[in-house]
Amino acid sequence: MQTDKGQPITITEMVQLAHIGVPLDQVTWARVTMISDRWIAIRHGNREENSQKAMVTVLNPKDGTISYAGQTTADSVIMNPSQPIMALKAGLRFEVFNLDTKVLISKTRLHEPVVYWTWVSSDVIGMVTETAIYHWDLWQGNCPPEKMFMRHTRLAFSEIVSYKADPGLKWLAVTGMIPEDDKISGITQLYNAEEDITQCIAAHAVCFASYRFNDNPSPSTLFFVCTRDVQDHGKVHVIELGPYKPGNFAPRNCYDHVQYLDDPDRYDFPVSLQVSSEYGLLFVITKYGYLYICDIQTATCLCCARISMDIIFASALNTDTQGILGVTRGGQVLTIDLEKDSLISYLRETGKKSYQATRLEKAINTQ
Repeated sequence: MQTDKGQPITITEMVQLAHIGVPLDQVTWARVTMISDRWIAIRHGNREENSQKAMVTVLNPKDGTISYAGQTTADSVIMNPSQPIMALKAGLRFEVFNLDTKVLISKTRLHEPVVYWTWVSSDVIGMVTETAIYHWDLWQGNCPPEKMFMRHTRLAFSEIVSYKADPGLKWLAVTGMIPEDDKISGITQLYNAEEDITQCIAAHAVCFASYRFNDNPSPSTLFFVCTRDVQDHGKVHVIELGPYKPGNFAPRNCYDHVQYLDDPDRYDFPVSLQVSSEYGLLFVITKYGYLYICDIQTATCLCCARISMDIIFASALNTDTQGILGVTRGGQVLTIDLEKDSLISYLRETGKKSYQATRLEKAINTQ
């Protein structure tokens, strides 16, 4: 279906998690993880009474097929972004298995509890504790996780919701949320691994991507930052990170304002960013189901649409369509895709953004 008011996207339900046996009260941020568009990993209750084990279901979000179903004593499960590899956490213990060969790849133990963990690449798992951030390289034998940097004191008492890295693992960013009065504040600690420099910025959601600007010969590492201010306004920043690449123009830093559309009694804010480097688009997803599509080259907000009446707590780029996949609190796995011709027309006619329309049309036609 196309959204109302002629907005240039389509929204399709791919899977309903309740239909594959996942109780809706267990469709939560801690139990359902989607790090890429290849798999969703779900840890849910066992039907057997008094069982100490939970069920693990791994499914393809695009067609709903189940690639793995089994039992586990782990308290958290995450799938590798590109390989059939499952990582499990049980307290301080960590194990990684190849689902195809059923072979244990690596295991380790950390000396302090991990409050957030994720794959930062196909080879490395990032772990955030109350004091520090670690990287665990699966292919370094039985080497323990390596401490990368210490958590900043400004992240104290925050709930860690995100840990991101650039493709070269040179720039690292951990984000925490802090409830304050009637709003949610976001703090991100950005760390430069090569120079051992850290800084904190106000940001609810961040991500990195490699992208080549139209007039540059070499791709750049970009840092995307999305914030929400006290009122209903916020900003989207696009920041080109160093080092400078010969032949490229000077590093760019641009931003645009975003107006958040709160429901009554619900303070909305950005929870995730997804990047289509192919189309030069940034997708900003908010907690209460709004999508903002922004132009990477200028940070301009191109359009906004309501994509769910429910909370969206997980998302990933749909690499097939260059749209996004999202999981809602109601168990829906949605794909939100661009109506490309409609978007270009929308920008030229409704949005009055002819420059962005021409750039997007060229990007789409060259794919």
